[in-house]
Amino acid sequence: MASVHDYKVIGERNIVTQLPQQTGKLMTTAGGFETWMQYVDGFQLRHFCGFELLNDTRGLFCLKDYHRKVVEAAVANGFGVINEGLHYRASRDWGELLGFSKEALEEINVRGIEFYRDFAREYSSQDTPMLVGGVIGPRGDAYNIGRTPDAAEAEEYHSEQIATFRKAGADQVTAMTFSSVEEVIGLARAAKSAGMPVIVSFFVAKGGRLKSGETLEAAIARVDAATGHAPAYYMINCTHPTEFEPGLTPGDWSARLGGFLPNAVAMETLDLCKLGHLEDGDPNELGAQMASLARRFPHINVWGGCCGTDGRHIGEITRQVGDIRRTDSRR
Repeated sequence: MASVHDYKVIGERNIVTQLPQQTGKLMTTAGGFETWMQYVDGFQLRHFCGFELLNDTRGLFCLKDYHRKVVEAAVANGFGVINEGLHYRASRDWGELLGFSKEALEEINVRGIEFYRDFAREYSSQDTPMLVGGVIGPRGDAYNIGRTPDAAEAEEYHSEQIATFRKAGADQVTAMTFSSVEEVIGLARAAKSAGMPVIVSFFVAKGGRLKSGETLEAAIARVDAATGHAPAYYMINCTHPTEFEPGLTPGDWSARLGGFLPNAVAMETLDLCKLGHLEDGDPNELGAQMASLARRFPHINVWGGCCGTDGRHIGEITRQVGDIRRTDSRR
């Protein structure tokens, strides 16, 4: 795997400084596996915490099956994969709710990185690079936003999980489904201090703005100004293209965007998590919507999925986006 990365040494550890997706390689990643585990495989996830499935024999089997289908769909279309997602709520507050000690939480975070590293070893090639990422979710609920930590509190809180990712050898940290700019600032500072590449993915509500009402452009500008442009790039996740497209306003700021991870359908995210069944939409249609965005944003290299998506959606997204990029390269 190391042949596709550039590294610098911090202490005794090699740190990826030039991610494949930053050098033009098309990559994918799949988030929102929790809805699949609940509504297709029938698991009851306490507090929507998917990492507990690592302690369940059938859960581990189902996790491998879901992720393998995603990876194989991507590889079939020449895409690399950022293998990540399990750690979304594997942080202190959520772990304590589930009865995890500090030591047990750290141990299962490390096991989650090892889970993804197995896929990276198996499928990595020069044409399909495989990264292992540690996903971090908000300290509170991403959708019912109450009190959010300020930057200093967020830096202290999220530094614990980031330190574990660094110890476990993760290639990057991905802050997923964030609405609070202050919390993102703190997390980005923590990742920067740890020498970990960090990617920030905002949750953009219907109408193209954050839950706070802030535009995506303004949110990115604030984080960059407060962190010295610490994030490698920014993404949008957990909303449908028809919902977040209004936020993609013209301007140089969009050069900081590096990925889109849409939900399978346009529906209030809280409703998606409480329906009792999976809403998976039309994979071909979602692929076409992402291909349209690929024409509009030729610099963006990460094309994945979130709630309701699986290997079928990733297959269509990577196939159709790949077709667009190959067509453009021949012009």
